[in-house]
Amino acid sequence: MNLIESMSAEVEKAEHSLIILPVGSLEQHGTEAPLGCDGLIAEALCRRAGELTSTPVLPTFYYGCSYSHTFFPGTFSISIETYSKLLGEIISEAERNGFKNILIVSGHGGNRHAAEKAIAETAGTISCRYMGYWELPGVQKEENRLFKKAGYHITSSEVSMVWHLLSGSIPGEFSGCYPSAQQNMKTVSPEQWKHLYPDGGVGADLSDASVAKGQTLFQFAIDSLVNYILKNR
Repeated sequence: MNLIESMSAEVEKAEHSLIILPVGSLEQHGTEAPLGCDGLIAEALCRRAGELTSTPVLPTFYYGCSYSHTFFPGTFSISIETYSKLLGEIISEAERNGFKNILIVSGHGGNRHAAEKAIAETAGTISCRYMGYWELPGVQKEENRLFKKAGYHITSSEVSMVWHLLSGSIPGEFSGCYPSAQQNMKTVSPEQWKHLYPDGGVGADLSDASVAKGQTLFQFAIDSLVNYILKNR
């Protein structure tokens, strides 16, 4: 059940053990993927797993913490403080609506610090768990099997999955291979990122990307999330 499409009476009658929140970002993904890549993957994954397990799914939170990418047009970044406060209020609202557990599934690694801050500061009876979809059981291993060099940003795995979700449509031409990380990526300023990685991506060999591999990895992630929900709700 997707809450954005549901009626109030449906929520009242729903099983209130677990609700899922997909989160992503609005940030540059080179010429290979759209700005909403991270959220598109998280949303599709959660919606499908929600359907298969009859689990309520909240609307996707598409804005994320993407400060390092703000020298690229189209990136909209929210501060850690603002993100944490917004997420904390969503968690509190889930609790007020009677849910006992909330699973936050992220498509963007940069959201982790703010999300964990929100969870730590949200007191109550609701149980919260945050995880990147790549942290689902077996997904990282499957990614490594499919892609010899997935990379750090604009990865061959996320590009392949979003190509699959866009029905095989490739937004633009891909560069082939992005340069390796030159320093600790968590400390890179927007100016440094634009200077060191002018095409936006880091570390991926995109000659490996394909719609077929994206479909394979996405289906694996759905199966993993379904099993995780059934074991933890």
